[in-house]
Order: sequence, then structure tokens, then C-alpha cells
Amino acid sequence: MIDRLNLDPALYPSDLESLKSVFDQLCQESHIQPGSPEAENVASDLVRLFQDGLSDETCLLIAARARHQDLRRAG
Repeated sequence: MIDRLNLDPALYPSDLESLKSVFDQLCQESHIQPGSPEAENVASDLVRLFQDGLSDETCLLIAARARHQDLRRAG
């Protein structure tokens, strides 16, 4: 995987494929309807995590799951 910390913040096609894969898996696991406000929040969180340097799909999924569970508990 490319060292994202030394490059511009652009998302490349391979990045989008990885993000979509994690997004689809998380939505399926959590019964989130794509296109819903909750799905939009998941997508935003994934992009933020990715831009913060989490580019590995497994790490992204773990971090997004934890974030999603925290948000569900909060309210």
C-alpha cells in the first residue's frame, strides 16, 4: 500500500475500491441501508480514517466497527 502520509489527500480508484469494500461490509453487518443518513455517516468516518493514515482494509473495518458501536451506544 502507498505511504499516504507523504502524498496529496486525493483518493485514487484503488482507494475508493478499498473504502467501498469496507463500507459494504459494515453496512451489511449492521443492517444499514446504503443511501441512508447513517450510511452517509459511515462513509464520512471511513474517509476521515483513511485520510488520517488508516489505509489497510482490515484496520479500517475494525476502527469503523468500533466507531459505529460507540455511536449506537451513545444514542
